Amino acid sequence: MPVDRGAIDEQLREIGEGERWWEQREFRDLPHILHADEDIRGIVNGRLLGPRRPRVVPTGRWLVVATNLRLIFLKQERFGRKQVEVPLDQIVGMRHTSRLRGMQATIWTTQRRFRLRIPKAEAFRFLGALEAIISRPERHHQNVALPLSSWGPGMSRLAAVPGVSGLISTLTTLSPPDSVPSREFARLEATVERLENEVQRLREQVEFLENLAQERAGGILSLQDTSTET
Repeated sequence: MPVDRGAIDEQLREIGEGERWWEQREFRDLPHILHADEDIRGIVNGRLLGPRRPRVVPTGRWLVVATNLRLIFLKQERFGRKQVEVPLDQIVGMRHTSRLRGMQATIWTTQRRFRLRIPKAEAFRFLGALEAIISRPERHHQNVALPLSSWGPGMSRLAAVPGVSGLISTLTTLSPPDSVPSREFARLEATVERLENEVQRLREQVEFLENLAQERAGGILSLQDTSTET
């Protein structure tokens, strides 16, 4: 049974949002997605980049809704709706950094990593609401197993090296230290992002050279066939 619109309007008023969201197609699907005991804590439009930033194919706009139970990503497409859900109890960490055109939030779960880019004008309120619902003081005293991808590119391959897998499994069960300054996290995130971009650029160059070599090889074979026939 869909959630009553009046209840959703009340939740929007509590977080300082108006009725403008009903004009968006993804939001009009929300009454059929929310549970009866679910409350909206934050809402924003943004771009869901996934574990790696795509360089060629642009990402579309997603409606991002943070509730007291989960994080919901909605995107209306031509023939249907795409929906991604992340239960709050699966989120093991979040970090956000400033970018030229907005804010980028990196969200780690027990399974994968998400990157969300949102406008700076809306970032403060939404990220504040998201941090409030995912922060759990008791997590600082628990050993939460983080996914290998959150430790940086190449960790999965490194873990497969004999003699290293045991060390990697031990490291991933450790909680991050509380005393590390936020500027160090931002510097590390920027370094990882730069390296990922360089790796992706090299992959594109290699792919281009491979395609070029295949085209030239095909042209040479065609010339040889033609000369043979004559």
